[in-house]
Order: sequence, then C-alpha cells, then structure tokens
Amino acid sequence: MAEVLVSASTGAMGSLLRKLGAMLTDEYKLLKNVRGDIKFLKDELEVMCAFLLKMSDVEEPDEPTKLRVTAVREMSYKIEDNIDKFMVLVEQEHGSSCSEAAHGVAKLMDKCKNLLPDIKTRRRIAKEVKDIKKQIKDVSDRFSRYKIDDSSSSMPAKDKVDPRLRAVYKDATELVGIDGPKDELVKWLNEKEGQSLKSVSIVGYGGLGKTTLANQIRVNLGATFDCGAFVSISRKPDMKAILRSILSQITKKDDACSRLDDIQLIIDKIREFLQDTRYFIIIDDIWELGTWETLKCAFVKNTLGSRIIITTRIVDVAKSCSPSSEDLVYEMKPLSEADSKKLFFKRIFGCEESCPDSLKEAANDILKKCRGLPLAINAISSLLATTRETKEEWDRVRHSIRSSKVKSDIIETMNYILSLSYFDLPHHLRSCLLYLALFPEDELIRRKRLVRKWISEGFIHGESGQDLMELGEEYFHQLVNRSLIQPGNIGYDGKAEYCRVHDTILDFLIDKSSEENMCTVLKKQCKPNGIVRRLSLMGNEDEETVEQLDLSHARSITAFGDIKLLPSLGRSKCLRVLDLQHCSQMKNHHIKDIERLYQLRYLDISFTGITELPRQIGELLYLETLVTSYGLLELPESTSRLQRLARLFVHRGCKLPDGLGNLINLQELHCVDALQLKHVEELGKLTNLRKLRIQLDTDGIEGNKLEQSKEKLVSSLCKLDECGLRSLSIDYFLREKDGEEPFLPPLGCIQEVCVYGQDISRISRWLASLPNLHRLLFDSPKMEQRDIEMIGLIPNLIELELSLFRTDGAGRLIIRREGFQHLQSFEVYDTRMGVLMFEPGAMPRLKELRLHNFIEKPESGAVDFDFGIQRLSSLARLTVGLSCGGSTAAEVEAAEDAFKSMAEANPNRPILEMTRVVLVSSRSKDVHMLHSFSGNLFQLQRRPSSPRCLNRDAPLVMEPKSRTLIGCCSK
Repeated sequence: MAEVLVSASTGAMGSLLRKLGAMLTDEYKLLKNVRGDIKFLKDELEVMCAFLLKMSDVEEPDEPTKLRVTAVREMSYKIEDNIDKFMVLVEQEHGSSCSEAAHGVAKLMDKCKNLLPDIKTRRRIAKEVKDIKKQIKDVSDRFSRYKIDDSSSSMPAKDKVDPRLRAVYKDATELVGIDGPKDELVKWLNEKEGQSLKSVSIVGYGGLGKTTLANQIRVNLGATFDCGAFVSISRKPDMKAILRSILSQITKKDDACSRLDDIQLIIDKIREFLQDTRYFIIIDDIWELGTWETLKCAFVKNTLGSRIIITTRIVDVAKSCSPSSEDLVYEMKPLSEADSKKLFFKRIFGCEESCPDSLKEAANDILKKCRGLPLAINAISSLLATTRETKEEWDRVRHSIRSSKVKSDIIETMNYILSLSYFDLPHHLRSCLLYLALFPEDELIRRKRLVRKWISEGFIHGESGQDLMELGEEYFHQLVNRSLIQPGNIGYDGKAEYCRVHDTILDFLIDKSSEENMCTVLKKQCKPNGIVRRLSLMGNEDEETVEQLDLSHARSITAFGDIKLLPSLGRSKCLRVLDLQHCSQMKNHHIKDIERLYQLRYLDISFTGITELPRQIGELLYLETLVTSYGLLELPESTSRLQRLARLFVHRGCKLPDGLGNLINLQELHCVDALQLKHVEELGKLTNLRKLRIQLDTDGIEGNKLEQSKEKLVSSLCKLDECGLRSLSIDYFLREKDGEEPFLPPLGCIQEVCVYGQDISRISRWLASLPNLHRLLFDSPKMEQRDIEMIGLIPNLIELELSLFRTDGAGRLIIRREGFQHLQSFEVYDTRMGVLMFEPGAMPRLKELRLHNFIEKPESGAVDFDFGIQRLSSLARLTVGLSCGGSTAAEVEAAEDAFKSMAEANPNRPILEMTRVVLVSSRSKDVHMLHSFSGNLFQLQRRPSSPRCLNRDAPLVMEPKSRTLIGCCSK
C-alpha cells in the first residue's frame, strides 16, 4: 500500500513531506539558506507525522494529547497551503508550456527543475519558509518537543466490561424480532442430511444483534450437544487466552489449561477432547481471517453432527469461515417497522397503545432515524425511559441525538460498538469513511462520484502507474465488505453502484469528523468552531451564517438540494473540490470567481442551472475532474490548457474547444461527437485515454466531409486501441442514409454499444464481430428472431438491455440454447406475455433477469403464461415490474402466480422480487402515483437446505411507463 497523502489522522502531512522532499532535490533551485530551512522543516515534520500516526490508534486520548494532535495536524494543512502558493507562483511565472502527469509532486518538479525564479519570488519564498520554521519551533517548544509518555497519552484505564457480554445474558422475554431468524437457523442446524461438521457465519454491521441471535440459538440447541463454548474475539485477540477459554468450557474444568503455555499444546488438547464428541461452538465477532485460520485448527471434523456459529461484521471473513456448500452465510437484517416499534415502546411504556398521542410524532421520527438497528433503538428508548414524558423533553432528545450533548451509559455503549469498526480500519479507509459525513441522511451516493472526490482530496495515492479509479473502487468495496456502508443497486457481478450510510453510523461519523476537524456540517444558526476544512451545505443553513463563513482554508465545498446561496468563492484560495451536483438553483453567477481557485482539482456542476463556464477556466492548472451540466452548450477555448485534466464529462451537443489533443493526460472522456472533423484527428493524440464514449450520428453531415471524417476516425481509434484504450462506448444512431454495415472495424477496445433506431438488422452482423463487447443496449428496436439470434453470437456479451414495445405482433422471440453463452444480466423493458420464450439450456450463465413495465396481458389470443424462466439454470435473481393499468385484480394475481411457479420450478431457486405498478398522470400536475399491494415481494431459497436472506422491508421502486436508454454521460 502506498503512503497516504492526506488523511483524517495525519492531516496533510504525507503530501507535505513529499513536496518538501522534492524541493530539496538538486534540480529545484532555491536560495542556499532556504534549502537548510526546508531540510529542518522536513526533519521536524517527519517526527510530527510519526507522533500523529501513533496517536491515531489511541481510542481515548487524554486532553493534553488531543491538543497536541490538533495543533500538529492543523499546522500541516497551513504549511501545505503555503507550499502550494510557492508552486502556483512558479507555474504562473513560467507558464504551462511543459507537460507533466496529472498526479505526483515528482512530475510537477520535473517541470520546474531548470527554472530559476526571479529574485523577488525567491525572497518571498524564503520569508515564508522562515515564518513556517518559527511556527514549528513555537509548537515544538510548547509541547516539549513532542516526547510522548505512553503512560499518560491515554485516559486512565477503566474496568470496562465488554458491552457485547450483555447480549449473552439477555432475557428472551426482552427480545423482539429474533424468533424468525432464530427458528430459520435452528431448523437448518437441526437437519439430518449427513452428520458432518457444519458452520453458520452470521454477518452484519455492529448493533444488529448478531451476538444475541447466536446466543439464543445456543439456548435453544445447547442441551442436545455433549459440550459447547462461547468466546468473544477482540480486535487484537489474545489467541492463547481464547483457546484456553474454549478448552476450559468444553472440559468444564477451570484448571484444565492453567499449566499449558503453548498454543499448539492447547489446540492438541482441544482436538483430543472433541474427537469423539458432538460439540457446539460460538466464535463471536471475528475481525480477521487469520484469527479463524488459527481457531479452526482446534475443531475436529467428526461425523457426530457438530456445529459452529461465527459472527462477524466483515463479509469476506464470513464467506471464508463458511466456504463449502454444507455451510451457510446468513446476512443479518434490521428489524421490520413493526418490530422496531414493539421494541421501542416496550422499553418505555410496555406497549405502543400506552404511548400518549402527543409523543407519537417524536417517536416516529426517532424510529425512522434508528432504521431498525436494535442497538440504536435500545439506546434511545433507554434514555427516554428516564426522562419526563412530555413533548418538550422528547423533542429535545430527538433534536440532540446527533450531538455529543446527549450522554448516557447506553449511548456510550452504542458509540463504543461503532468505534470498534472504525479503529479496525487502516488509516486510508478511515479518511474515506469519515468523508461520508458530508452527505445528508438517506442520500444515495454514487460510487464513481465518491471515488473521484476521494482522489481529488488526496485520500487515494497509488504506486507509480496504478489506476487511482480502480484503487478507489477497491476502497469502496472494502467499506461495503466491512458492513460500514450499505450497498445499493448491486449488479450481477456483486458490485454496488451506490451506497448509503445508516443514520446511526452517520451520526457517529459526523461526531468523529468534527473531532478530527475533517468535515463541517452546518446546523441552523450555528457558526462552526475553528477552521473549516471541508464544508457541507444542505440548503437549510442560515443565510447570514453562510455569508460570514471564513473559507480561506477550506479544501472542499459540497452542496445539496435546493441551496440558493453559495459562499463567496473568491476567498477560498485553498479549495480543491467544488461539488454542486443536483443543485438546480445554482446559476452562472455563483461560479463567477472560479478561475481564481488555483488549487481546484474537482468541479461538478451536473444537473444545475449553470449554462456557462468562465472564459478563464484554463487558469485552473491543477484541475483533474470536470463534470458539466446538460445546459452547457460550449466549453471555453481555454479548456484546452488544462493539461492535468484526467476526467472530462460533457453531454451530447456540447461544443468542444479546438486543441482537444492538448489534454494529453486525459484518462476518461464522455461524450464526443466523433464525426465532427475538427475533433477526429485530435482524438488520436489523447494516448493516455482509458475510457472513451463517442457519438456516431451522420445526421447533418454529407458527402466528402462525412467520408473524410469516417476515415480519420478509424485512424484515430485504431491508434488509441494500440495505446491501451480499455473501454470504448458508442452511442450509435441508425439513419436511413447509412450503409448496410458500420464503417468501424471490430476493435478490441469496444466494450459498450448503445443503439438508437429501429432497423437493427443492418448492424447486428457487425455487433457479432466485436470480440470484447460486454454491454449492449437497444432503444426501441424492431427486433425479429434473426436479430436476436445474431446478437446471441456476440462472443463475450455479459449485459443486454432492450425495449421490446415495437416487437408486439412480430411473433414470439425464442432465446435458443446456442446463443448468449456468457450473458449474466438481461433487462427487458415494455414487453408482455407471449413475446419471449426461453428454450431449455438458454443463457446458461444468466444470473439476473429484470422485466420492467411488464404487461401481463398478451396482445391477442390465449397465450401460456409459462415462458421458460425455470430453464435458466444459473438464475439468482428475478425482478418483475408488473404494469397493472387496465388489468383486473384477478389478472394481476394470475400473472404473479405464473412468475412464482416459474421461479419455484427453477432448480437454482432464484430470489423473486415483484412490484405492482400503476402509473397515473395528472394534467394539472406532473404526478406519478404508485399503487402497491401487500404480498408483492417473495423470497425463494436457492437450496431448500440453505436459507437466503432478503430485506423484506426494502422500499418499492416505481417502474417508469417507458424508458429511454440514455448512454451519453455515464457518470
């Protein structure tokens, strides 16, 4: 893992040390006395960095230590801000004629190495360096040169009992919502299919009740086993103590291992005892696979029906602990709304009916925030049980849940359990997680957007040549794997497109990020304390407070919703990230001073009212990511000077500047009208491109000009293909004047094609020739049997998405066994019964089938509801959106029964998810109404012996009446 440049723990220390190291090289010419001062700074800051890293793992530092950490971390930011000013001075003085990579200080210094700043600039730098040196000496003197006494750097040790222990002794009568999961797992564990050792891994984030569930299973089954043990694992486990505890519990002899001091000896003793014994072991809260690898050595695989339960917060650990088909990974889900209410009111009033009407609004609001998390519900209800039963008191608690003012033992317990997950993270992931404090409650956060922001903030730094987007997405999935963020829109490949943060975890992150002065979330009429580094604006802030904000040291501003006021950008000279996505009230005047933000790395104005960028945007020499709005019709000419730009997203119809080929560090470019002659040759110069989306539309281009454009485009794309272009996406518009076959050769980089037009027979043969085409989308095609068979010949097609409303009346489309050998995801829009039929053996690797706006009525005549879903041998998930307009209840139920029958008949037992959709439009208001019915979400087990878990309380998703496939700007 490469060093972290910027983090919550060390501030900007990593980035700063790299820059100071580069400034000491022979090539970077400075005044001689400045070189000595810079070396002093670097040496001193290295000691400070080590201090910060050490203190970041102290969970409860004392107050003097907190002051030291804050002073050193804030100083690192301030020093880097000054160093960055030096670099801008050099850049502005000597222009941007040299090229350098988009990342890395070393590359930046390559540009400057032979440049001699004028005497005025050098004197200014020298003065600033001496001022910084004095600041460091002052802080060092104040804290005795940062010598840390380990015995005094943390709070005095308390006799703290692990709060997870309480779950072991929880009375069953106090538990709510546990019976369903308990009965399901007890049934599975009791099955008599073989007597081999079986294990269950219960996985979920902290506070869901994993320990409680495991213990209730033990209470239910324990008497049927010869012996058993229950051990809890810490983040830094003492393996010898854990193994001794297991041996002591199974032998029921306290002195059984008192004389054993060798781990191997203890394991041998456990194995010897368990060899001919039917045992039941619970290993609670495993944090890493290595712990399990050691423990499992002690568990003999006998044939007496022994069982092991593991609980963990980490998905990969759960899968590794229960790897075989004999085992089970059980995903713990939050409580349902009904169970949440029962648990909440039971603790305070005994039952919901006893709750005064005046308190129900506050109660519902609190329960919404808890989102079915038992730990949070218990914490808040226990707190309310000790307060006066008045609306004013409950409102006070409701509005102060997020603040640190609310303190109680149970709240502290909740924070402690969440902090275990936080401190188990490596430093780079802690920063990425805390950054989520900037987002509002319930926000769906797109993975790619988040990763790009992490990169621009400096949280992600790979080795030389490493793809930062890929590395960032790995970070994202690690947070999902650790159950710290909730994945959304999970694809066939198991990757989530979005994430969401549970409200309780979000509260913890906001408090923690505030402690680290990493993120500032404004509260109404409250001015932030201290320096603002990263600011979140959610539209509910006091306007006067926003106008008076001091953002001279701010590095990031992220705005949400209907925000109408933006702080003056002219004072935010250190700003690196400006994200205004979906702020529709933002207009051109809100970004009028943006060209003065010389450190800006990330700018997102998508889905705003901004239609123009300043002509001087080319002054933003460090800009790496630019995401534009639909209303932006032209990029300024100076955009071509953004030589560090790595990611550029524009929409169809946006006019690009001349000199596009100057953007030599561009890695992602969406979306270029590739047949515009002036851009065609420029494309071939972008040899660092890895992802490219182009539009092929001959409309308005005639004769020789069109032929020249085609010829040059082929040349440019072939060059990019040779230079390492990984993904080429094409929006292909079929026009009547186009030839029978596309003019593009079957390039290996073509991975995605979106086809707009009806007559796809002219393009299907070309599509079948593309060796690496992975994703194919058709918008309203006229699909015939020969077309679907030709598409099925595409050798590596993985995702297929198409609308079939033009296929009605053309006869049934039969998916034959010969085609679609690698397809894993199939989405169909606007079709009906009688249109599709799957032959036996069709789509052998299909994991996901989605039918949107499905009409259960055939167009004419009686058609068998069965169209072969049971023949899809690898199907894991079937999603159906039934269009109920004009249908009777009996017809809808018949369609549902048909889908249930097909899913039940499928040997792979796919999860079936069905929604009933009625779309009602109002002329006076553009209103879409969703009528949902009970019993519309079904779960079918993949194996009768292995329960699969599905969130039965997931919100229904309204299916659109029709869907236009828009592929121009996949951000």
